[in-house]
Amino acid sequence: MPPLLEISKAYFSTLQHFPANPFFWVVLGLVAWQFYRLARPEQTFYGRQRQPLFYRVLLSLFFGLLGGWFGSLIVVGVGITISFAWVRYVLAVSVALAIINMRFICFSYSGGLLALLHLLTGWPELDVASLLGLVAVLHIVESVLMLISGHLMATPVAMRQPSGRIVGAYNLQMFWPLPLLALIFIPGSMGGVRGGIGMPMWWPLIRPVDAPLGTDLTLWMVPLLAGLGYGDLAVTVPPRQKVRQSAWQLLAYSLLLLLLAWLGSRQPALLWLGAIFAPLGHEALIQLNNRREQRGEPRFGHLGPGVQVMEVLRDGVAERAGLQAGDIILRANGQPVETIAEIRAVLRSALQIYLTVVRAGREHNILLNLPPTDQPGQLGILLTPDATASAFLEVRESQRLKQLWQRIFRRRDEDS
Repeated sequence: MPPLLEISKAYFSTLQHFPANPFFWVVLGLVAWQFYRLARPEQTFYGRQRQPLFYRVLLSLFFGLLGGWFGSLIVVGVGITISFAWVRYVLAVSVALAIINMRFICFSYSGGLLALLHLLTGWPELDVASLLGLVAVLHIVESVLMLISGHLMATPVAMRQPSGRIVGAYNLQMFWPLPLLALIFIPGSMGGVRGGIGMPMWWPLIRPVDAPLGTDLTLWMVPLLAGLGYGDLAVTVPPRQKVRQSAWQLLAYSLLLLLLAWLGSRQPALLWLGAIFAPLGHEALIQLNNRREQRGEPRFGHLGPGVQVMEVLRDGVAERAGLQAGDIILRANGQPVETIAEIRAVLRSALQIYLTVVRAGREHNILLNLPPTDQPGQLGILLTPDATASAFLEVRESQRLKQLWQRIFRRRDEDS
């Protein structure tokens, strides 16, 4: 078993070097900017942000450090080497793909395409097994970070389904700066790994492609900064449950890709399978999840009678009065309500509101004592969007991708 304690000490001893790297601050600034963009819809829905921007960035950095430690244990413990030359190729292709669609910035696409290009033409020069192994490890770390923190920044939004129906959903976005310990191979170097860490006889699991067989291998640990991001929509299930589903699926994809990388390092013919699976397997996960969320029955898509409560803000007037997410408001001050506009009109007319709500099939009466203020966010309630929503999200697929997946699903339905 790899010496995990020694690897952990080596990782934490290198953290002091990251603040001196300008790229670290660039990544942290991009994370802060993304969280700032996410906070803007909250200002519209609630009248205030759910968490301060500084708190979000610190939380992201904290989980990024945990993820970096976990990822370093895998990279060093398993023995996956990188080359700064082919890492630059991967970054360049990722940026080019992001121009087509921002979600293609993921290394599974750029790494898979570069691996296929190398297998077909021999260019660019890279270690396909190590590249696929690195992609797998990054996604393993992402899946773990999703499980423990992917739901923390869930933002309620209005979304239009393919049918044209406006429903309530949660936009799941989380970003992590990821300081890592990476391994590089220097041909002709002697001695052990920097710091003198002794490794098991089987190590490294994925041997560098240009390392001579039957000889002792020297790998050097270097700090490497990466950035991970997670984006999804929760429509049919609560955010935490949606994140959990996606995380386990991503973990299964990652472990299978890591297995293919290891097998390919021993049987090069299998590298083709890993290079094809890296982008197509990742894309299949996204398309299957999108299809389920867009076409499934929404959790917050109440069609009447009454208006549905989507979320109750902590420490707000609504929570103190006893309102809960999922409640159906039938009447306000004895007056039937069918739209969000009617609810708002009643809220503006008085400081004391009697609500009749349905919860679990039973009616309840709730008294709201509103503060003497013109800020609607002080009520602390978000109602399920209806057809009058002026702003909403709409997920659009590339027409070619859409036609391809329609053919696949149509063929699957015919076979079944």
